[in-house]
Order: sequence, then C-alpha cells, then structure tokens
Amino acid sequence: MANRSDLKWDYDEASDILYLSFGDPVPAYGENLDDDIVLRHAIEDDAVVGLTVVGFRAMGGIDALIDRLNSLVQGLRIPLLTACAPELRANAEIGSGSG
Repeated sequence: MANRSDLKWDYDEASDILYLSFGDPVPAYGENLDDDIVLRHAIEDDAVVGLTVVGFRAMGGIDALIDRLNSLVQGLRIPLLTACAPELRANAEIGSGSG
C-alpha cells in the first residue's frame, strides 16, 4: 500500500496545472477523464500512477478535485490523495514537494 511519502506534486502557477504522482515515475499513458483531468496509468499493470489537472485553482482546489473525481469515475478511490488533502489544502501556494 502506498504511503504519504509516495505522493509527489508539482504546481505550475502560471498555467494553473497540478501534476500529482503516486510513487516513483514509471512508463505511463493518460486517460482523459474530462477536458481538465488526465488520469495516468502504468503501462505495465494499468495501476493509477498519477493525475494531471488543468485549471486546478480555477476548479476550486483539492476538495473540488476530489469531488469531481468522485463524480467522473464511479468507484475510483485514490486513498492517498484523500489522505493528503489537508496537507495539499494547507499549502495555498503549492509549489512542488512530497507528502
């Protein structure tokens, strides 16, 4: 099971794009969930390894992202993202880092 140190993020403030990665980088492909969210899956085993969110702040931040993911993909659970929501929320100026 992934832990908080497995969550890494980078926020491009000028473009309002949030990049989230779960674990070490692996070859992956993207699945467009909608116009703003790309879910990244590992090529090897199809596991969810990250998200790219265009318009992260414009959509309302981490709480809005979690709500949107829940509405877009029934049954998709990203416990690590939910567990780290308070930490991401606390970093109003996200920058980059790890949980």
